[in-house]
Amino acid sequence: MGQKVHPVGFRLGITQPHLSKWFAHKKNYSKYLCEDNFLRKKLQQKFKNARLERVEISRKIEDHLEIVIYTEKPEIIVGLKGKNLKNLQQNIKQIIEKYRQSQQANFYNIHAIQWPLDDLQKKTKKKKKKSSQSNIKVTLHIMGCSNTNASSIANYLIQFLERRFSYRFALNTLFRKKLRHEKLQGIKIQISGRLNGAEIARREWIREGRLPLQTLQANIDYSYKQAYTIYGVLGVKVWVFHSTQK
Repeated sequence: MGQKVHPVGFRLGITQPHLSKWFAHKKNYSKYLCEDNFLRKKLQQKFKNARLERVEISRKIEDHLEIVIYTEKPEIIVGLKGKNLKNLQQNIKQIIEKYRQSQQANFYNIHAIQWPLDDLQKKTKKKKKKSSQSNIKVTLHIMGCSNTNASSIANYLIQFLERRFSYRFALNTLFRKKLRHEKLQGIKIQISGRLNGAEIARREWIREGRLPLQTLQANIDYSYKQAYTIYGVLGVKVWVFHSTQK
């Protein structure tokens, strides 16, 4: 029997926090859940170069969103002296309004919504009045993240794989440079696909240290990402064991 339990979902509320923190009645639960998922996808598409680790969304009251973005490169999102924060808040408000309007009109047109650009801010006075009357409030917090989390390690490997380096060179560089002075309890990396341009796809993995996947108190970080190469898509899975809570 294969191990099909997600390491993060298995430990929610014990060592891993919930990414969405709010309470809703039955009629609003699915609406808020889909809205959070939609907003995370749009932020990931918009800030690919910033390497987002995770996005936490909390709703203390209705139509008030508090968004905490953990990223490796916060300067890309914040801009010079925080110039981009106000525009980002306005863009998030606009995209949530469009999402709610499209959800009421036709649920299947949600994926056609594009990220608001600077040109879209030049609208008629009537449309500006409508947007000003919206009660949506957005509070943003941009936080940095460590270099030893599973997401940053996966991004580091994807850089080499997409530049057509061999997976062995990428792994050796990772352990020799990035993780040389880091103290980790254990790490496991799995890369699958047409490795080095082989005709038959295969799976290679490497593990160092301990990795107690069945221990609930073990603080294990997990990430799955894809590298797009000329030979096809390579899947990269990373497990990182930081510590054990007592």
